[in-house]
Amino acid sequence: MNKRIIAIVVAVMVIALVIGGVLLSKILSRIPDNSPDTVGNTSGNLNNKGLFCENDGYIYFANLNDSHCLYRMRTDCSNPEKLIDVPVSYINSAGDYLYFYFDDPGGTKFMGVAGRMSGIFRLKKGETDFVCLDKCTSGVLNLIGNTLYYEHYDNTNGMQLYHCSPDGSDKGLAVDEIINPACVVNGDIYYSEQDSMKLKIYRPGSSSSRLFMDMAMYNPVLNGSDLYFMNMNDDYCLYRYSLADGSLTKVTSERVDTFNVYGNVIFYQRNQDPALIRVETDGSNSTVIATGNYENINCTSMYTFYSPFKEDAMYVTYTFGGNGESSRFNP
Repeated sequence: MNKRIIAIVVAVMVIALVIGGVLLSKILSRIPDNSPDTVGNTSGNLNNKGLFCENDGYIYFANLNDSHCLYRMRTDCSNPEKLIDVPVSYINSAGDYLYFYFDDPGGTKFMGVAGRMSGIFRLKKGETDFVCLDKCTSGVLNLIGNTLYYEHYDNTNGMQLYHCSPDGSDKGLAVDEIINPACVVNGDIYYSEQDSMKLKIYRPGSSSSRLFMDMAMYNPVLNGSDLYFMNMNDDYCLYRYSLADGSLTKVTSERVDTFNVYGNVIFYQRNQDPALIRVETDGSNSTVIATGNYENINCTSMYTFYSPFKEDAMYVTYTFGGNGESSRFNP
């Protein structure tokens, strides 16, 4: 075999190794598809900034006692540990990955460079290097199946609904409308239309939405087969709409500022004589958890977390049971 043939053979082998290495790298770095019915966090939590997200035996959370940095702990609140040293909100979890909004007020050092770096990010569980999927200002973020939907904002177009694939390769405008993607029912987004506040449905991939309920309402939350919302036609009292039979039920006779629903309990902030209340979904067993004004009500299977209005502090109480006792949450 002459030298020219040897050189050609070697060159072909090198090219094959390079191509094989590239393909192998893509295969190893590929993000596995989620189940089509995957939702990254509960609608109630996302309507309360998505500061807590329970998944795969852990609670992932923004630690308000440590500049909103991302932590995790067991579902019983044991073994808390910091994951990354950046402020987060709208936490989503699915498979091996976390997705979140990096809410940077400015001055955070990212990759060794100081400066504002707000955006949609992905973190592989067990690792510390996170990936920017879209550098932007955003509101609510939700993972629906294999697509991230979020309230993208810029100075030119204002707030619009954007979409992004988990690897960041496919992103852009979903629909030119202000749509809160927190509440997902069978893959569709249920939301309050910005002007009329009527309940509408946006089906991902569509160019428009459709009317579902001709009623002014706010912050729809899915719980089982029921939608809960604040009825703006009835002094923001809490209502329940059954997706199974179409029945409409008034749950509270008090004006509500914010709320969350988990299983058979509702936590809501009472407007008059301000207090955080826990009540069962049928309206019974009303319990005062704490007097005063509270927000950021995030529920998990064992504990519910909340913070005093406009304060960087967190308190915790039992989601179910107990006598309404609560304590300062300081992991």
